[in-house]
Amino acid sequence: MPATGEWLEAALEALPVAVVVVDDEGQLGHVNARARELLSVSVGDALPPYLESVVDRSRARDAVVREAVDVRNGAALPVVVEVWAAAIDGGVVCSLEDLTERARRERADREFITNAAHQLRTPITAIATAIEVLQGGAKEKADTRDRFLDHIELQTRRLVRLTRAMLSLSRAERRDVVPTLGPVALSPLLEALVADAEHSAIPIEIDCREDVRVLVDADLLIEALANLLGNALEYTRAGGVRIGVTVAERAVTIAVADTGPGIAPVELSRVFERFHRGDHEREGAGLGLSIARAAVQALGGSLELESREGAGTTAFMRLRVP
Repeated sequence: MPATGEWLEAALEALPVAVVVVDDEGQLGHVNARARELLSVSVGDALPPYLESVVDRSRARDAVVREAVDVRNGAALPVVVEVWAAAIDGGVVCSLEDLTERARRERADREFITNAAHQLRTPITAIATAIEVLQGGAKEKADTRDRFLDHIELQTRRLVRLTRAMLSLSRAERRDVVPTLGPVALSPLLEALVADAEHSAIPIEIDCREDVRVLVDADLLIEALANLLGNALEYTRAGGVRIGVTVAERAVTIAVADTGPGIAPVELSRVFERFHRGDHEREGAGLGLSIARAAVQALGGSLELESREGAGTTAFMRLRVP
């Protein structure tokens, strides 16, 4: 029959939470399987810097101390853990719970609110303006009334589409659900987007074969493309915008090219950051490109920008084919 120490060690190994024991010299005297996986540490390693504060406070108080810390371990995103440290006989026992999933969900919820405020503002303003004009007397003229009612209907449909797309995007980022992907004909979708932008004085050219289809959630794709097209139109003062589609190696590339002023190299690496606006005179919240990239990533695709100052900017969206 195993000794008590062996039973204890086996029990610690089987625990679903990470457990490390720190000896009085600051070395890791025990590291269970979950801790090795979560923290990338082993028995005999020095105490990781992110645990020093909670371990020191536990020793000083001779009590249980609780603290949330970020563990990076070379990961692209931080791993957030909650540490419970208890001082015992000169050493400290630490149990660690991975809060990364919870933190990611909370971040997705915050971003959803920000996205909603940004994206819904335009159609709501357009509807409110149309209603104000109608109430100001335009409703007395049949042609004018019908035109503004058509505008309200168009913006209402846009609101419904935006709401559906943002809910899908939020759920995908929270990993509550996987976006429902299916074959979508690209040409009519692009034509509809251009029709929605008919108020723009900038000419828009589409080069897309009728038979091209992509494997996407249609609402998310419209959300991404609408942001790219809106961004291109906003920066183009002369020339035009071209949407070109190519198919190669089971992938579709949608290129949205403008003839705007281009982006400085120092700014190009930051264009997808939320709220970043290289040109501070530009209107808007600096969210369009970050929302577009998040939507494309939720579809399993990629989004990149190429730009030169004075030579315009091109966004390359790559998606799968059915």
